[in-house]
Amino acid sequence: MRSIAILFSISLLISADAISQGNQPYTASFIGRMGVDTVLVETYTMINNHLYGKAFIRVPEDYIGEFSIHFHPDGSIREFNVNAMNPVNSSVPYQAKSGAFEYRLNMNCRNDTCTYYNSERGGKAETIFRHATKTVDFVGGWVPFISLMEWNCLRLAKSGKSKIPLKMINHRIGVYDIGVHFSAKDTIIFGGPFLEYTKLNVNQEGRISQVNGIGTPWNYLVTKHPPIDIEPLAKRMAKTPGIGIPSPTETIRATVKQANIELSYGRPYKRGRVIFGGVVPYDSIWRTGAGSPTRLSLDNQIRIGTTVISKGQYSLYSIPQKDKWLLIFSTDLKSWPTDPNRSKDFAQVVIPVKTTTNRSEQFTISIQETAAGGELTFHWDNVLATAAFDVLKK
Repeated sequence: MRSIAILFSISLLISADAISQGNQPYTASFIGRMGVDTVLVETYTMINNHLYGKAFIRVPEDYIGEFSIHFHPDGSIREFNVNAMNPVNSSVPYQAKSGAFEYRLNMNCRNDTCTYYNSERGGKAETIFRHATKTVDFVGGWVPFISLMEWNCLRLAKSGKSKIPLKMINHRIGVYDIGVHFSAKDTIIFGGPFLEYTKLNVNQEGRISQVNGIGTPWNYLVTKHPPIDIEPLAKRMAKTPGIGIPSPTETIRATVKQANIELSYGRPYKRGRVIFGGVVPYDSIWRTGAGSPTRLSLDNQIRIGTTVISKGQYSLYSIPQKDKWLLIFSTDLKSWPTDPNRSKDFAQVVIPVKTTTNRSEQFTISIQETAAGGELTFHWDNVLATAAFDVLKK
């Protein structure tokens, strides 16, 4: 699932008819994997100003998403619809087992406003979200529609330009500036500061053959396939163990030298992937977890090295390197964690890192009391980073 504003110039307005090649429908499929796990299988059709299809989606639960997207003449989104259907019987709405879940999501964009009308699990009435924006080109969420990425790649290829700006929307988070640009004649980079950047291999027309999202919030590897019949595939795969929430949230609490510490964070799994230098790029800011920001609450001052961290609440970020990490305590508690407000960094400390033979399949943060004070440790795969701290007197 970063945020806001840029209008297309007249020279970039491309007709939707040109993108989809008139009345000749184009149908294909994508398979997306997160490490060893298949996360999505999407079959779609483009014709005129319409993109529609079905996707078997495995996070946060197994369901079939039936989607339909209509576009304005310039190729931006006019209306976006998704219905969640039962993977075993796609005529029946899916009944979510847990958590926040949209059974039906509808968005229309007109009069400089995009409005969502959502039917959510546990909701007593339709939930409405409104976002002021003159145009929107992409919709973000748990699992992106790869075909909507392709639609925008086709727009770029047809434009004759090296790049075009785009607006991404998420009903809960807002509107964000992203874009697409060529980094080579067969490679398009999709995204922006909010998403980071996904590498797309494309043909001359802009059709996607592969997507490499490693190091981005989605972290998927996607390949193009001839059309796949979604319904029998969903029935078969729904009988296998589910993936669930890829990065479940956990809250830990500890008392160290009479100081209370609470930390809440998302815990992603390795899933056969390269973690540091792959899923977590070196020398880039990382939310130090997954999903929402990693939150740390202190009811007492602590000191890491010579740096004093005042009592209060912080979002915790890091910049991993091979031989050390930069651990960042931020007072920005609102920004989506792929694009924190760096002006609100409260403190930065360098902490040591080492490799260990004890591998952790799931990212784990722990708080322990020591003779001298305490330790905050970060363990994923074979990497262990440690922030030793003192508790200062109240």
